[in-house]
Amino acid sequence: GFLRAPGKHHQGGSLDLHTGTGLAALEAAGLKDGFDKLARYEGAVFTVQDAQGGNTFTTSPGEGDEERPEIDRGQLRDLLLGSLPPSRVRWGKTLSAVEPGASGGWVLRFADGSAETGFRLVVGADGASSAVRPVITSAKPTYSGKTYIEGRFSHSNPQYAAALEMVGPGNSAAIGAGRVLVVQQMSDRTYRMYAGIEEPDTSRTRAGGDLDFTTEVEKPRAVLLSLFADWAPHLRAFIEHAEGPWRVWPLYSFTADAFEGSAWTRAPGVTLLGDAAHVALPNGEGVNAAMLDALRLFECLTAELGKQGEAFDAEADAAAIEHAVAAYETEMLKRASEHVDDGIMMNDMMYQADGAERMVAMFKQFAEGAGQS
Repeated sequence: GFLRAPGKHHQGGSLDLHTGTGLAALEAAGLKDGFDKLARYEGAVFTVQDAQGGNTFTTSPGEGDEERPEIDRGQLRDLLLGSLPPSRVRWGKTLSAVEPGASGGWVLRFADGSAETGFRLVVGADGASSAVRPVITSAKPTYSGKTYIEGRFSHSNPQYAAALEMVGPGNSAAIGAGRVLVVQQMSDRTYRMYAGIEEPDTSRTRAGGDLDFTTEVEKPRAVLLSLFADWAPHLRAFIEHAEGPWRVWPLYSFTADAFEGSAWTRAPGVTLLGDAAHVALPNGEGVNAAMLDALRLFECLTAELGKQGEAFDAEADAAAIEHAVAAYETEMLKRASEHVDDGIMMNDMMYQADGAERMVAMFKQFAEGAGQS
């Protein structure tokens, strides 16, 4: 695989892996035991409240048949990369474009001016700004009108005790009209905060905007606090005391029509998975959807290639890979459309005045369906 230089990409906070998707992929890769050494099963607890601290509801770990253990993104990435021989990863390679080769196949062109060829299959797992995607579709994710601003709480932060009491080992979301405040615990027991705001464009968070945290903190903090002026003091306190490093995270998404009709074409020898294939708004399923993509692609490839004889036949090999990828994409695209729609629905709910009430009702329905009281 070709990856950018290690440490150059923000790894984000904590995420939860689910039975049948992310956890199933780890099982198939023989990495479940390694995951369990890092996973926080007690972190599968989620607290919801409204902007005034009402409509509070907390889920319990282990509700229903599905496990949802937490792990830091960086830990999961290291676990996956650590399972590969070092020779299988080429660092410092930022992909710029994928082009047809003069004699067939595909040429990968990198930002450092180098190029690579000779691949049986190019799998674009290069995220929301995928350089592989244009080979297959002209669809591009668009700004959703929502942005997260991330801060942190160390153990010595004056707000740490409040985070421990409100959030515990898991996650919390406070929901109000046009605003949301998410707080989550990390593996080192520090906390991350994500203050979500609705903005029509990203001008305020870009360089020079009044929510630009790159060179100044207190002025944009005051502006951010003004956007939460009518929220309860115990929730505003998280913004008041949050530490850096700060990160602004504009939320982008596809729409479901990106997967319909001729919007998606087959390009023999190329496919996509994860955010490269289906950028969605946060809905708790992003990494799980990506890992399920990888698992399903692996299963389709091994099923088709397993039919080949011992002697390698390039034409038969290419045909088998094409059959496998076509089968994978048929199933993946249906899931992708549902995943994108679910993200849009979830985020629409999370920015409504009655969003907390609606989310609590949803959690209670899930609990009742699982036989929980």
